[in-house]
Amino acid sequence: MRCRSSTRVMSCVPARLARSAILAIAMAATALHAPSTRAAERLLDTDMVLPSPESAAMNAAVLASTAPANNYVLNQAITGLDMLDKVADVCPRFGREDTRATQLETIARARLKVSARAIWRAQAVQQPPVFMTPTQARRIVTNAGGCESPALAQWRAGAMWLADTSAQVLAGEAPADLVWPRQAALERPVRVTVLGWQLNLDRIAVQVLVSNEGSTPVRAAFLAAQSFAGLCTRLEALNVPMAAGFLPAQWADVPPRGSVPALWLLDPSCKSEPRMNVGGAIVIDQGKGPVYRRFLLRGVGPAPVQKSSARPPG
Repeated sequence: MRCRSSTRVMSCVPARLARSAILAIAMAATALHAPSTRAAERLLDTDMVLPSPESAAMNAAVLASTAPANNYVLNQAITGLDMLDKVADVCPRFGREDTRATQLETIARARLKVSARAIWRAQAVQQPPVFMTPTQARRIVTNAGGCESPALAQWRAGAMWLADTSAQVLAGEAPADLVWPRQAALERPVRVTVLGWQLNLDRIAVQVLVSNEGSTPVRAAFLAAQSFAGLCTRLEALNVPMAAGFLPAQWADVPPRGSVPALWLLDPSCKSEPRMNVGGAIVIDQGKGPVYRRFLLRGVGPAPVQKSSARPPG
């Protein structure tokens, strides 16, 4: 059994668990109430887990290796990209993920001294297959309702989330040791700052600030299934939406060199904690499609009381 860190806790996963199974479980677990998201979950359940025991054994062998070329996080990023490319073969209008592939190649060479593209090519020809097969890709598109269906859009967004956040972790840009209030939870492509928690109409609310330090406007939304405050995962958000799936139906517009305050309202059933870890995932669109990032900030306490500059009445 091997342990690896996540945004919430250290988790231990048996090495024998196949990469395809891990992917399917992780992506299906994020599906909430949207009909298209539930459809995407069913597709993952029926089509993403490779049934062959030999495939599971091959995947386990890849995961068990500690060599840089078989880095678990790198393999997850490659898996996400391969999923997107396989579906693009069925639906050519989606195009190849060349930008994401180039970014992953740069990160892998800098951090692991290996070529992500070379590893991808080598794994693509392995038998039994370690990736989704073309037949599975065609079945996924068909079961989703075609290339234009909302279910397939959610499915593709899930693969983008997997590729982007894995690349982020591999690049060392998702540290698990950031501490409130000295550090921001995320620095780029937008800055996410946690200001602290407060009581709001008898509910605990976490103050979050999303800042765009660039020169072009961006759209942003949080992912509900990835977001948490302490032990509470039942959150409502004001100003910056919480998306039920991977592809938001609503966005918040963040102007150039501007900020949008967000308020995370914890469900009344959640217990209060004097200090809590706050984390999640955010999706950003700068006009070129969604980009996903994860974040975590430890030890968030009460927000500082704002002193009013107005003169008291009387």
